[in-house]
Formats: sequence, structure tokens, C-alpha cells
Amino acid sequence: MEDYTKEEVIKELSLLDQTSRKREIVDQRSYLIGILALKFSLSENAIANLTGLKRTKVNYNKRLPIQFKDDIMYKQNVYVYAQLFPCDFSKTYSIKSHRHHTVVLTVEDKLGKKLLKIRNLLGHDDIRVTIKHLLEKSIKIWEE
Repeated sequence: MEDYTKEEVIKELSLLDQTSRKREIVDQRSYLIGILALKFSLSENAIANLTGLKRTKVNYNKRLPIQFKDDIMYKQNVYVYAQLFPCDFSKTYSIKSHRHHTVVLTVEDKLGKKLLKIRNLLGHDDIRVTIKHLLEKSIKIWEE
């Protein structure tokens, strides 16, 4: 059954116990949420509004089908839904983090003054840009 609608997936999802934390139910719920999020491109808020789930639960559950796509127990738990609503999560779907890492750096006054001089030489407005530039250059040299 390759042709199915998001309404059919939402209907099946609504039949599941939304509060259960049993692995089998969580796997089934995550499979259906994953389809809504990744195949039908519904936002977390849209899924939450359509299903009555909290957005944070939707966020967590939409990642599980990708994370456990090769897990034997996961495949067994979602077998029925995988037959009804086939979806290959390994093909085209990936969730990438766009987060930045924050590093707090305290340096001695002497090094701080050197960094300010380098910042001025490079024409940067912000010393953080200078430090990032120097770190990237250092890592590039280290990798060679």
C-alpha cells in the first residue's frame, strides 16, 4: 500500500495509547509520527495540533525511526505499520543539527592584547571572529 494519505496515518496514530511508555507502543507511535514529519513534511506544531500530542513529544518521536531503522526489535514492533504505510527512512531523510557550540574562554591580559592586535590587523569588528578565524586556521594546519 504505497499510496496512503496523511489522514490515514493520523487516524492510526490516534488509535494508539498516547501516554504509554512501553517500547512497542513508543516504536509504533514514532514510526507514524516519523512518516507525518518526514514523508508529508508536516511541522512539529502541525502534528501536535492534529494529534493532541505535545510538540516536544513529536520532536523526540520523529527522530526515532531514523535512529532505530536498522534495529531488529524496532522493525518487529512497527511491522504492521510498515506494511500498511511503507516508508524507507534510510533513503532520503536525515535530521542534522544546526547548533553552535559555545565556548567560554578566559585568557591572560598579555594574550588578550595580542588577540586585539591581530583583530585590528585582520580588520575584524569582533574579537570572537578573530578567535574563530585563528582556530580554523590552526585546525586546518593540524589536519594536514
